[in-house]
Amino acid sequence: MKSWSSGNLLVGFLLIPGTCWWASWALFSLFLLLHFHSCSGRLKVVAAGKSNMAEMLSSGVVRKLADIAGNLIAREGSRLSELEENINWIREEMSSIKTFLENADAVESEIGGLADFIRSTCDLAYDLEDIMEEYFPKLSPPRRNGWKGRLGWLWKAKTVRDFAVEIEKLKRRAVDIKRRRKTYKVPDATGCPGKQGWDPRRTFPHTDEVNVVGMDKHIKELEAKVTDQDSVHRVISIRGMAGIGKTTLARKVYNSVRKSFECSAWIYVSQQPNPYGLLHDIARQVGLTEKQQKQDLEGNLFRHLSLKRYVIVIDDIWQIEPWNALKNGIPVNSMNGSRIIITSRSNDICRQIGGQNFLHELQHLDEEKSRELFFKVVMAAPQDNDEDGDPSQLKNIGEKILKKCGGVPLAIVVIAGVLLSRDRSIQAWKGVLESIGKDGNQCSKIFALSYKDLPSMLKPCFLYFGLFPEDHEISTFRLINLWAAEGFIHDSGVRAVEDVGQDYLNQLVGRNLIQVVNRRCDGTVRFCRIHDLLHDLSISKAGEMNFLNTLNNVATSAYCLAPRRVTTSSQIDARNYVSSNHQTPKLRALLCFNDFKMIGRLRNFNKSLRVLILMDPSGLGAPMNEIVKLKHLYHLELGGEYIIELPYAISNLENLLTLDLKECAAVILTEVIWKMKQLRHILLPPDFRASSVCGFHLDCHRFHSFEVSLPNLQTLFGLPVRDFEANWLHKLDSLRRLEIHLITKRIIGVLSSANSLSQKLEELRIISSDDMKSALDLSRYVSLRKLYMHGSGIVDFARHDKLPICLTELILHGTRLEMDPMVILKKLPRLKILVLEFDSYLGKKKMVCSGEADSFPQLEVLRIFANSLEEFVAEEGAMPKLKHLTLSHSIPTVKVPDRIRNIIMIDPFMSGRDELDADP
Repeated sequence: MKSWSSGNLLVGFLLIPGTCWWASWALFSLFLLLHFHSCSGRLKVVAAGKSNMAEMLSSGVVRKLADIAGNLIAREGSRLSELEENINWIREEMSSIKTFLENADAVESEIGGLADFIRSTCDLAYDLEDIMEEYFPKLSPPRRNGWKGRLGWLWKAKTVRDFAVEIEKLKRRAVDIKRRRKTYKVPDATGCPGKQGWDPRRTFPHTDEVNVVGMDKHIKELEAKVTDQDSVHRVISIRGMAGIGKTTLARKVYNSVRKSFECSAWIYVSQQPNPYGLLHDIARQVGLTEKQQKQDLEGNLFRHLSLKRYVIVIDDIWQIEPWNALKNGIPVNSMNGSRIIITSRSNDICRQIGGQNFLHELQHLDEEKSRELFFKVVMAAPQDNDEDGDPSQLKNIGEKILKKCGGVPLAIVVIAGVLLSRDRSIQAWKGVLESIGKDGNQCSKIFALSYKDLPSMLKPCFLYFGLFPEDHEISTFRLINLWAAEGFIHDSGVRAVEDVGQDYLNQLVGRNLIQVVNRRCDGTVRFCRIHDLLHDLSISKAGEMNFLNTLNNVATSAYCLAPRRVTTSSQIDARNYVSSNHQTPKLRALLCFNDFKMIGRLRNFNKSLRVLILMDPSGLGAPMNEIVKLKHLYHLELGGEYIIELPYAISNLENLLTLDLKECAAVILTEVIWKMKQLRHILLPPDFRASSVCGFHLDCHRFHSFEVSLPNLQTLFGLPVRDFEANWLHKLDSLRRLEIHLITKRIIGVLSSANSLSQKLEELRIISSDDMKSALDLSRYVSLRKLYMHGSGIVDFARHDKLPICLTELILHGTRLEMDPMVILKKLPRLKILVLEFDSYLGKKKMVCSGEADSFPQLEVLRIFANSLEEFVAEEGAMPKLKHLTLSHSIPTVKVPDRIRNIIMIDPFMSGRDELDADP
């Protein structure tokens, strides 16, 4: 990202304490305009009413813009002086608007009619941002002297006049806003208590699934129904209202019983399901090959499951039609004891699919269980100011808050998350109680309060979840990169932007607004999701201020004439949108997760588009000739069953931070991507090809000198060994994650040598199709914690001193080891996850985990798939911290202590997919 980018400045303003984030956005744009205010031939900055402004003035970003404006004023002062009156007026008016928006954020639920006003004010802020993006690049002083320089100044003078005209238009709109503000007469309000001391790195000790209180009885009953010896196929239904805990209950049962079945799968259905995609998801989880999935999916899946005893969870089903479609691939009349678990809000759906006898209804928590859940969460985190006043009074206020939740677990944990962000004091808790209102069951107000209570920098991050499909498992790698592209997060000078993004995500998780699907071995969140009710909240709040819209809303709502962010996950939505031929002059982000026809309409989009995600399963391909014109693009993600060719003109995307093509069938590269200095993440598919002319493949860099310049690159997945010189790796000073397909001996040599790459690299994935006969030395990699090896001869596993000492996760596939790897691997002091996949170990006799004190001291997860192994032995005292042990069913003899025997799971289809996913 360029040092003077709008995103960096924006986040600086979002950090102003007590300022609602959309008001800060307006102030951010206003601040840039104020740099044109001058009285003495140099730039004079007008104060914006906050002490943090002094910090902003010291930044290099502001100084650069100040220099641009100052040089212009020095040369064209008389013309620029005409702007002074307008700028002073804007400063005063925007200060009033900022105050109003802060108050409106606190009282909008009590004062009717504010929605339209908030929307128009936010649109004004957006348009200020547009003006900045349009005019500042044009206003930099010309670099040439002589007649060309004078011509440049003449052109700048015209730009300055156009700039003044645009300000006048905004002034007329702001006058109308002021008139309407007087009509509403919004009272002064203080900031929300407890926010000023907010720590962006604070974490909470309670578990990810806290709302399991009161479910012990339900769990036991369902486990008995799922695992009994009845051979007749059975569908078990869990019914209940939204937020009651259906998914949580199903997941607890599923995780408990799946080891008793030969194969298992979990799918989310939601309100707009894609049955064919759901069948693909089931097929992938139960072990079908890619070829079987592409050819006669329903038939292959049906035959596969007919021979297995399976358990499948179908979560959140709304209509009977998806079930009827899924039955084409799932046998429901088998006599091998297979089970299906469904969750639904509809009693009729549950009865139709599973019948009355196996219908399990969830009711609201009673007072005792509600109290247990509430205080389990709210008292989980110790605070500096632990209690202020009588603890009995604090408990009494908590009881009153709890009654507002009506026994709904989601409401309980969300309001507890709000209280965790406040001081544990009588005043703070009373403020929460008053904010909910006086009525009985106030779940909707609780959810709204949870959003209001967010610090200003977290609000846009939460609203962004509305862009993803319902019940979607969201990669945090993708999510944080999107936040960065939008300018919601930035580096702190000490911590990288990705680390700051993890901090923000942890805060949303800690407030129970976001659910953790799974974590990496270092504890960071890998995949997350948002509950349906909170997903609806994010869409609703975002729609009020035109922050985002779905295609359906854009096509039908009068308020969406200029949408800023648009999302679609429905083929029908996309086709309706295209047929209506909507124009999107102010679009900033377009996320198409299941689009077909939309991609041909890119020419209608604003050239200031920052985020573009096009998942195109139809195979039509992405219109790269249009994409390369989007010069403000920060995040580009393409996918589909087609070959994409990157043109040389992709260098026009000077701001690009993330280039994600891993979901494409293949990619034809251009060497220019290795000189795009702003790139932080490059993800490529395994199939890459060289450019060609008249059928001849070219490796252009071999014919002339070429310099790699990727100073900010942190992720390179799918390194193209044919187009990437091995010694270029030395120049990737910031690289943290690297994946190499078909590794070469030259690259092994470079990776084994001492260089800067070994200091920062945290994750390495290597895939080889042949026995390399050339061992990789990773002993110098002081930060490498995750290693995935596919292929033999890459690493000498006979010597532990060739492995990184800090390794916490190791996955081996096809390494064809002949000696027992446990003899060496047990010496890795920090190893937490060890997965031995297909053909990783060829030994036949036995594998032994010794009971020595230094044998796997930190290992928590061990998974072994070995076709020929005859015996697995774990001695007493071995692996003292082991929590999960999975063995393939082909191992006939297992000798382990009782504490380990109790956690063994037998799995015939181990693939390591839980540990190795497509994202870092």
